[in-house]
Amino acid sequence: MSAFLKTVLRMFKSNKGKLIATFLIVFLSIAITSGLAVLPSMFGKSFLNNYSFGNAPDIILKSKSVDGFVGQDYIKEIKASDSEFDAFEEVTCIDTLTNIDDGKGNKVEKVYRFYIFDLHSSVNQLTLANDAKGNESVFPDKQYDFNQEIPVLAEVGERNIEGHLNGSVIEYEWDIFKQIKKEFKFKVVGNVHNPLYNSAHKENAAPTDKTGNVIPDKYVNSIFYIDKSLLPENMSVEGFEWFYHLPVTDIYITYKNKPEYFSKEYQNLIDKKKEALLQKFEKDSIVALTLEENISYALFKQYNRKIQAIAYVFPFFFILLCALVNLITITRLIKDDRSMIATYVSLGVKNIKIITKYVLFAFIPSLLGAIVGYFIGITALPRLVLPAYNAVFKMNDITYNYNSTYSYICAFMIVGVSMLVTVVTLINYLNVPPSSLMKEKSPKPGKKILLQKITFIWKRLPFKFKSAFRNIFRQKKNLILTSLAIVGSTTIILIGFALFDASSALKNDDLFGNVAASMGLISFVIIIFAIAMSVIVVYSLANMNIDDRQREIATLKVLGYHDVECSFYTFREIFIISIIASLIGLPISAGIVAYILYILKFGSIKDVNWYSYILTFLIIIVSTLVVNFLLFRKIKAVDMNDSLKTLE
Repeated sequence: MSAFLKTVLRMFKSNKGKLIATFLIVFLSIAITSGLAVLPSMFGKSFLNNYSFGNAPDIILKSKSVDGFVGQDYIKEIKASDSEFDAFEEVTCIDTLTNIDDGKGNKVEKVYRFYIFDLHSSVNQLTLANDAKGNESVFPDKQYDFNQEIPVLAEVGERNIEGHLNGSVIEYEWDIFKQIKKEFKFKVVGNVHNPLYNSAHKENAAPTDKTGNVIPDKYVNSIFYIDKSLLPENMSVEGFEWFYHLPVTDIYITYKNKPEYFSKEYQNLIDKKKEALLQKFEKDSIVALTLEENISYALFKQYNRKIQAIAYVFPFFFILLCALVNLITITRLIKDDRSMIATYVSLGVKNIKIITKYVLFAFIPSLLGAIVGYFIGITALPRLVLPAYNAVFKMNDITYNYNSTYSYICAFMIVGVSMLVTVVTLINYLNVPPSSLMKEKSPKPGKKILLQKITFIWKRLPFKFKSAFRNIFRQKKNLILTSLAIVGSTTIILIGFALFDASSALKNDDLFGNVAASMGLISFVIIIFAIAMSVIVVYSLANMNIDDRQREIATLKVLGYHDVECSFYTFREIFIISIIASLIGLPISAGIVAYILYILKFGSIKDVNWYSYILTFLIIIVSTLVVNFLLFRKIKAVDMNDSLKTLE
């Protein structure tokens, strides 16, 4: 092993703390970035599978007439008009408003929606699901006597729709049959999923009054399905024979050889089919709807866009924070190795070889952090936020997507910035003559700071605080970089709290209520990552501060200072910087948060609670205290004899 390689390994061994800190910062940055980046595509695939598995209709024709599709053979004309026509289903959809006994003697107004069609149709297939107590569901398989109970399937009540247990009986006055019988009993024989209902959004209802006018501002309470094939063409009830007609209100249409649902190719194809249908039939008599108008899909698109926006905004702050911390780390490392670099140059070692040594120090932990963070992020984060999606949408199993271009770009930028900072810093040192590098850089001379000129405050400060303030402002570059890092941490934490507060503020909103509630969980995950990032950033800064002050700490120990007092001497400065920087950072962060919420179109800065600002500030302070505790052992381990040896 060459002498140069030995020095490289020795550098890695003696700077384990810096390596670990760099790894963790990059790991957290890439984990949250890649995790958020893959959510839209992963969950998008899972959500859209509901439409594919159920063979959801490509186009739904809805009649504007109360009598439904009558007077024209629509089905025959649809079949004849398009060679790519695959299948159709005639559907009766009726919204009925009635007063239901709540079991306590009170009448409650509810809207029930009934779908009557062939429940075994290949179009828009219903999927059996266990009820809320795990009871198994079945399809009705025989004709029932209308004098008894009508078998129905109930839409599962996981979200906005009421749940009905299998075997439960509902007594209900049904307008369509009330001429022959005032009340019917419906028996729930199974719970089902309809591929058209995949979200928690309330379904708008359109019940009519006695004059046939639609009653506004009503929502569906429960949805029931009746198998048309089990109904007789005429009914005999208590000796009275009655012929009835169920209006066909909807026609579900599917096409052959179509592209994947919701792809651009699919949408272009279906738009053409829709226009052809509208031109063929009277536009005033029908409405043609595609899956783009499906409320569940529209809500999912809106939800996914917000996640996408968060994924695009967040990396900027993490990349900036990584760059700042890496700049401080590498600057400190190269500063410690001034004499070593001078020796290399004097011995004729090529600059590219010297640069490679320190680039490897930045590259290896950054690359490892990016790789581990990427795979942890795209596997663990989707699982963490899946309950948030499930609270709003019906999701299938996650289909993991290990190919995220955006995540690769973010990882490349973070690793690239680390290397760029290293190269630029090192080139500045290599431009200095070796003779100058051999000499230890003289500390900056002490100067009066602004606080000293405010005599009535300065005179009352204890000596230890005077010393701390002078040291802080003497190293202006470190002060600026450290302050920027603290402000960055403050901003990330406040963004998390702002999203949470906006979620709470919008939870009662009709359209965004469920979305807002689920965004609360995502914001909680962001807050956890932000807090972890804050602790690591402060740890890195404090750790380097201790390395910078080895001789001072040793001198204090020689003078009789205890380990706790030495610890406070070192951490007092980082603590003061944390307080000042976070206080300055809060209004800056508030401005950034206001802009982000504006981009997301999700709440506003007014929704952010006052205590969120206080919590953000306290988290920064607590992070500093935690770091003080974690690094106390390092202060205690400082050896007076080794640290006070001459530098020459």
